[in-house]
Amino acid sequence: MKNLIVNADGYGFTTGINRGIELSAEHGIVSSISVNANFDAAEDLAAFVRRFPTISVGVHLNPVVGPPVADPKEIPTLVDSKGLFHAGAFTRRLLGGKIDVGQLELELSRQIERVRGMGVSISHLDSHQNRHLYPPFFSLFLRLLHRYGISCMRTHAHFPRAELPRSQRRLASFYVLHPHRFATHALARAEMTLARRRGALMADRLMSTSSTGDKADQGKWLQLLQNVPDGWTEVYCHPAMPDDELPRWATYVEPRRAEVEVMTSPETRDQIERCGIALGSFHDLARARAAAVADGVT
Repeated sequence: MKNLIVNADGYGFTTGINRGIELSAEHGIVSSISVNANFDAAEDLAAFVRRFPTISVGVHLNPVVGPPVADPKEIPTLVDSKGLFHAGAFTRRLLGGKIDVGQLELELSRQIERVRGMGVSISHLDSHQNRHLYPPFFSLFLRLLHRYGISCMRTHAHFPRAELPRSQRRLASFYVLHPHRFATHALARAEMTLARRRGALMADRLMSTSSTGDKADQGKWLQLLQNVPDGWTEVYCHPAMPDDELPRWATYVEPRRAEVEVMTSPETRDQIERCGIALGSFHDLARARAAAVADGVT
């Protein structure tokens, strides 16, 4: 059985992102979302959940861009003189020991609690720009999963470039051409093994259209869908109706409109049906894993 979670990242970032995700959920293939809880537009989430009760909702943990949920005075190492996150300097500061992990934990806990406070049953965690994969952050990420009883997380067991045939020779060629990806993917796989040992549930693999800027290309999405293997697969997307606020916080702006078109395209839906793919949520994944355990399947 081919099960696919199509997760739209960034709900709550701006009202234009919210609108694009809502369109992609109502008329398209989005089956799950992740919420940036530190922006004002996250207040739309309660209405979204009432409108789309079967869509799973995760928290897109974000200590990188925008204002914090916590009082800036409580987390001085996470914010600049304007009370905003350090943006592109976050990773350097984290790895350089300039961010207090206790303050980071406080802010991320507040983000989770803000979403819970809207009456949302949080299905999974991931993070803005996948920054939680850096070792000082990853241990905290696992603690937060356990503390808040969140069963699922995004896997980072990558299935490299969805347009490649699934063969060992082609996979080896990919890593020869992209040696930095071998290192980052190897670290991510090791972290996913640790997370599973700690009880986290996740899809079998993470697929993406490309890392080269063609995330909104219809043809790439059709290739991706054609290559979805059996089991559980997650793919994330960033649909939006760009507004004036988005360029303040992001460089990936206008292509998000094209992502809405891909998500809502009849051609995309037809390809899913032709390939025998079942769209699902992280709630479905958790139920499937529980059923497998009950049946003695590992």
